[in-house]
Amino acid sequence: MAKGPRKISYIKKPLARRSIWSTAASAVALVCCGMSLGISVRMQGSGGLNVAAWGLSSLLFAIVGLCYGITAFLEAEKNYILAKISTGVSGTLTVFWLCMILVGLLA
Repeated sequence: MAKGPRKISYIKKPLARRSIWSTAASAVALVCCGMSLGISVRMQGSGGLNVAAWGLSSLLFAIVGLCYGITAFLEAEKNYILAKISTGVSGTLTVFWLCMILVGLLA
């Protein structure tokens, strides 16, 4: 079994510009989610409008991060590692908050 020549590229590709915005929006969404869950736990489930405001902010930032992350893949010849991470985080947070809203409406 002869192995063919391996091609290694030493050219560093720059990060996709929109992936940086996506990562920032995902980080803000995570902080808002943590604040919402922390207040809810501290208030023993009766957080009121503060919890709803932090949760809605987290959902909106997660949707923005998801949109920026998806559009970051359209940039040609870029490094997509941040876009992959932030799209995963934003997608997970979006599904989490949509499930929480659905449970709240049905319960």
